[in-house]
Amino acid sequence: MSDSIGLSRIKENSKIEIQNVSKVLLDLLDNILKNPNESKFRKLKLESELIASKLMPFSGGLEILFEIGFQDEDDHFFLPDNFDPKILTHFYYLLKKVHDENSDKTCTPSPGFLCAQAIEPKRPEFGLKNIKNLSFANRLNQSFNHVMIYEDPDLKQKCSQKIPVNRLKSSAEKKYMSFMQDNQDKHPYNQRDFLVLELLEWFKNEFFRWINQPDCQSCKSNKAVVFFKNDKPNINEITWMAGNVEVYKCSNCQTLTRFPRYNHPSKLLDTRGGRCGEWANCFCLVLRSMDFDARYVLDWTDHVWCEVYSESQKRWLHADPCENTLDKPLVYEHGWNKQLTYIIAFSRYECLDVTWRYSAKHQEVLKRRNECDEMWLVNYTNEMTKKRIHLVNRKEREMRLVAELVEFLSPKVIKEGEDVGRQSGSLQWRISRGEIKAVNELINGFKFKIDKVPFTLKYNTAKNEYLKQNNDIVVDWKSLVYGYSNIRLKVEHDWKMCYLEREKGSCQGFLEWCFHLDLKARINLTFNWSVFESGEVKLKLIGINQSGQRITEINLDKSNLNKKNLFVEYKFWNEQFRIDFKDDVKEIIIRAELHNGNGQNAFQHAQLFRQSLSDIDKYLFEIEFL
Repeated sequence: MSDSIGLSRIKENSKIEIQNVSKVLLDLLDNILKNPNESKFRKLKLESELIASKLMPFSGGLEILFEIGFQDEDDHFFLPDNFDPKILTHFYYLLKKVHDENSDKTCTPSPGFLCAQAIEPKRPEFGLKNIKNLSFANRLNQSFNHVMIYEDPDLKQKCSQKIPVNRLKSSAEKKYMSFMQDNQDKHPYNQRDFLVLELLEWFKNEFFRWINQPDCQSCKSNKAVVFFKNDKPNINEITWMAGNVEVYKCSNCQTLTRFPRYNHPSKLLDTRGGRCGEWANCFCLVLRSMDFDARYVLDWTDHVWCEVYSESQKRWLHADPCENTLDKPLVYEHGWNKQLTYIIAFSRYECLDVTWRYSAKHQEVLKRRNECDEMWLVNYTNEMTKKRIHLVNRKEREMRLVAELVEFLSPKVIKEGEDVGRQSGSLQWRISRGEIKAVNELINGFKFKIDKVPFTLKYNTAKNEYLKQNNDIVVDWKSLVYGYSNIRLKVEHDWKMCYLEREKGSCQGFLEWCFHLDLKARINLTFNWSVFESGEVKLKLIGINQSGQRITEINLDKSNLNKKNLFVEYKFWNEQFRIDFKDDVKEIIIRAELHNGNGQNAFQHAQLFRQSLSDIDKYLFEIEFL
């Protein structure tokens, strides 16, 4: 195996040690292959002679076990029931070759090998000699091997067929061109950066869903389903690398529903759901299928996400599909208050400790890192990378690494008042704040021109799209607004609801639609909102005259059925505002303001257009000019 760290390590030993270690491993593999259903051959206790005396003291012995598929658990190693005999057979012949190459008449396996004292073993500085490094090495090897699945051409093709490539590229191009108009000759981005944003939004809001617990397979209820037990995967589930199966029981019909935690991205393209592990696993495949250089990032404090390399910015960007978040690496420490320890990134050609990108508290993190030796980790990950460095341009990788190390060496500083996890220059941050306009019309604010009636505009949150006169469709709530601040689309995949809300951490937010009137008209307005706790929504109509001056502003209050001033009069009836205004009004702005709320979730306590994800034909915002 060209990228086997274990085999390379074994060859670092003396000739007689190579014979002895390879002979032990050959006997172990032979027993397993001849007795695949005998668990005793697949369970190795840490204090056993085989581990403590025959493998651990020598380079490569334990690494080979992990590469074969052994896992560690408390006081023993075990090979799962779903082990692949082909892998064991492959390693058997590789070890046999190594053993035979080091056999001669003057050097034969020593009987004294049964006792560690019979041999003075060579102890390379960075082998798996320390018991606390064992579990760490196992996790590293599992993920490092897993990411090679993303390189399967057939799997990439299957994935690309699931992605609305033309639509996402078109949207990215429009947003990029709009940005270019305002930022010529001074921007660090290219169109591919905008495409990553489109992929993140599509993946979270359209393709993948969060699953706390599955729907009952019988009555389809979700709320009545409760966790019952963990179970071993069956043969079909093993095929798709399910390591564990959660079983849920429905309190309505008593049906048991299995929830396999699949780990093969091909299966995830079909199931299209899971928790953070499944999300990052599948999205990393999405990035690779779109020819982005991507990493699978494993956080030892129980989270998983991706990184994507930006060719224009010449750096790696944090990309979390669960949060639809790009380039906000401090969100976990600063926003989630996670006590970070180790964060390791894996790609087809490297394994790297990237913890320092995600923390502004390096000294505190170092104090918590006690699961392995620091120098061992540096050298072990370097050795892993060396085995695959041939898959990428070595010079280019070295230049990237130097830039990355410089980034790591500079501790981050959280500025007072800075939004959670946002750093100056973040592309997504600038878009959400309005620094980068989503479409051309937003450069000066989008205005509808009403030159004939009837004219109708509707918005559906579940599809995140407008329906205009003549059934024209415009995607994304931001596309047709006159202005906005601190507003975002929230999709709750667990509750299957969606709505517009304030950005997290903001005290207030607003959005506006503007209509220029070339003729006299009246308005029918449907505008739905929901409030919780002390949350508040204020809906206003602003009138502007021929000279561009604001001449009137009136609150549209559902509890006040009739209201008027010098320029505007409305009646609220049957969940609809019916509005008339005088000829002086040549332009109107519909403005919604979101305020207040209680506690850490105050930003969620005022919501616009809240509806079920299945309500694809229901419009909670509709304005009609008659």
